[in-house]
Amino acid sequence: MARLAGKAALVAGGGTGIGRATAALFAAEGARVAVFGRREAPLAETVDAIRKAGGEALAVTGDVGSETDVFRFVTTAWSAWGRVDVAVNSAGIRLRAPIAQISAADFAEVLRVNLVGAFLLTKAVAPAMRASGGGSIVHIGSAMGTAATADFSPYVASKAGLHQFARAAAIELVGDRIRVNVVAPGTIATDIGQQIPAFRARMLEHRIPIGRLGRVEDVAHACLYLAADTAAYVTGAILAVDGGWTAA
Repeated sequence: MARLAGKAALVAGGGTGIGRATAALFAAEGARVAVFGRREAPLAETVDAIRKAGGEALAVTGDVGSETDVFRFVTTAWSAWGRVDVAVNSAGIRLRAPIAQISAADFAEVLRVNLVGAFLLTKAVAPAMRASGGGSIVHIGSAMGTAATADFSPYVASKAGLHQFARAAAIELVGDRIRVNVVAPGTIATDIGQQIPAFRARMLEHRIPIGRLGRVEDVAHACLYLAADTAAYVTGAILAVDGGWTAA
């Protein structure tokens, strides 16, 4: 039986990488899927792939750091399907530079997208999930939200904050039967990851106990577990999907 049959799922950042893989998997598991992001073309590609596979999907363009855009995303899905059961926040940006070279504006922009965006999506979907009888919110965090890395200070700060925000939201929303969890990937072979030089990729693999970079499907399946009713007793969790990197 499809694990998300009859459910409506929202995926912010659903145009590429982890978000696209998650949207496709959710659709294959029976969900109607709404994807959200800044660029129209990648979103259209995700929707087209889902529809060709026999699923139901729609796209909304916007900025996850804009309260107006996020509210429009949620209300569009609600208008189409009359319910919201699952939300995955995969939208995010990275900035790699030493602290001395980062402007306050650039630091704030990473926090706006990665942390404020998580807050806005959670705030927007909670009433819709409450009206639907409950739901599951899954935020994409990072191994770097647990173990810091040089030259990524805004990203590390944003993901550590995201982890703690999700825990606070989990406690606050539990009475509404809304679960909030985090999937914390390590190094994943996304489009951004493909830009890593081959020698550095091999170095990274040697530091990962499982011995390879992660795949977007690894993260998508973790999101599916947390989204489905089989995880009904799981909330406030930070699920590491990093090949053992943070454990080591």
